[in-house]
Amino acid sequence: MPKHNSEPTVGTTALKPMRFEDILDTTFSLYRKHFSLFLGLVVFSILSELGSHLLANFSQFFFHRSPLLGIAIVLIAMTFFVIGIGGIVIGSCATYLCENVTIRSVLQRTMDRFWPLLGCLLLWLLVVTALTVTVIGIPFAIYFAVRWGFFIQTIMFEKPVITIALGRSGELVKPMWWRVFGMLLAILLLSTVVHAVIEISIGFILVATNLVSEVDFIDILEWGLFGVPFEGVTPFFHTISIVIHLAVYAISFPIWIIGITLLYFNQRIRIDGFDIEMQVPQPNTDENSLG
Repeated sequence: MPKHNSEPTVGTTALKPMRFEDILDTTFSLYRKHFSLFLGLVVFSILSELGSHLLANFSQFFFHRSPLLGIAIVLIAMTFFVIGIGGIVIGSCATYLCENVTIRSVLQRTMDRFWPLLGCLLLWLLVVTALTVTVIGIPFAIYFAVRWGFFIQTIMFEKPVITIALGRSGELVKPMWWRVFGMLLAILLLSTVVHAVIEISIGFILVATNLVSEVDFIDILEWGLFGVPFEGVTPFFHTISIVIHLAVYAISFPIWIIGITLLYFNQRIRIDGFDIEMQVPQPNTDENSLG
């Protein structure tokens, strides 16, 4: 069995292979117990999402009248996204392994891996996007997107270099590609459904109480299910809709990341025997602590 820089921690939880329902149960359990931690970490992802909304709504201004400002917002949004998603992964790893962490300590660990994570993310996006350009490449894009689906976890937890991180993810996924694909899809759909239900419910309350008159129930459904922007609404309501979206995003986004991280550990337990590895006393706790 190959050895990797698994970076075990002291005081870990009892590790064992999990069924899909166990992964979901543990996901919501960790999220509930450490809600303040994940809420603090998801702020960076919210700022990234806000930057995306600014670019989408004022693209003509940013890229025609002030292109440097537009580029700056893109870079800032990408930076916040990397910090946010990396932080949630580190937080998920630490809480799953029963390590006491704070938002500050998680962010410190995240920044230590910022550049490798950014490079790996850009490489992943480049390959997957290039494959989706043609119809014939879409199946290959799906295949590699799933095969490299744990690159963030490997970068943040095992700390390999960029290219090895993708290969390491492939090692964990390839023997069970269809199983991992199904679980990733189910976790994504669950997170999306949670987001849609909360967003649509808030929208229905706004319409039912006559707080807004520019939209109807069909508009709310399209907004919540497909992200279709409202047309012909006042700037005030448009701002309100963005605020609602960001608030719901803050609640639903960590579910997706925590679920993937637990699935990553589950694959390591099944393929690497990570649960047995964690039971072996570590010679140097300081060097092998998470981050």
